[in-house]
Amino acid sequence: MFYLGIVLLKLHALPLVLLPRAFFLRLGFACGELIRFAGFRVPIARANLELAFPEKSVEWREALLRKSYQELGVLWLELLRLFYRFDRFVERNCQVEGAEHLAAARAKGMGVLVLTSHLGNWEVLAASGPNLVNTPVTMVTKRLKPEWLNRVFEITRSLLGVKMAFEPRTMPAILRALKQNEAVGFVMDQYAGAPVGARVPFFGKAVGSHTALAALALRTGAPVIPAFAARQRGGHYLIRFEPALILEEKGEPDERLIANTALFVRHIEAWIREYPAQWLWIHRRWKGDLSPLPPDSPGVLLK
Repeated sequence: MFYLGIVLLKLHALPLVLLPRAFFLRLGFACGELIRFAGFRVPIARANLELAFPEKSVEWREALLRKSYQELGVLWLELLRLFYRFDRFVERNCQVEGAEHLAAARAKGMGVLVLTSHLGNWEVLAASGPNLVNTPVTMVTKRLKPEWLNRVFEITRSLLGVKMAFEPRTMPAILRALKQNEAVGFVMDQYAGAPVGARVPFFGKAVGSHTALAALALRTGAPVIPAFAARQRGGHYLIRFEPALILEEKGEPDERLIANTALFVRHIEAWIREYPAQWLWIHRRWKGDLSPLPPDSPGVLLK
């Protein structure tokens, strides 16, 4: 099944390589409309938009819902495009902003922790490391199912120069990458419960968010660089590396963990507000206890 999967994915990717970018985008928008009309996770996306933007009108949210599915269609085609010379796609369709921030962080020789999210195209961001800014990358991720698909993605990413650290046993690969002064990418916008989550504000709601990046940054001292790849008008990508974050290092261990997790989540929220249609609204981000936090509390650990 593994070899058949590779052949089929490459056969699907090859025609996409030949399409002009403008036609590729129109085809992606059409695919997104089909996904929306099929009802794929539409109730979840609609509920998420209401939680995030309660002050907006129903008409505004419905327009954003439709646009987000169009962008989802483009993302789907680009993920298929991943399986045929994706390095060329990245080289031809990406503009890098803030590479000096990444270089300054690496100059410290402690490796770099990259904070990112499911906005735009995270595969573009990962591939930009070895292919555009001369930085080896390890992605912290979950194994895909079925196993043959996971193997296909792992090999495809490795050909782009991107290595994997699979949850839950990620620490050896992460520490090895940091020791070699490489970049380690964390996608930080998914729900996380106990014992690895903390309830911190996200679009005004206290929701479980992963504390692993904060814990690792405080433990290793490696700088944290926020970064994302967002699709621009015309279909090219802006890859933005931001200055290293100044972490909260005062207080008790739990207080520092919560404060820095909240800091990371605020950054992600700002990106989503800047590019609202390009985030994955279909994910069940708001789960569990959504009650207000105690007054003046930055968050609480989930135990």
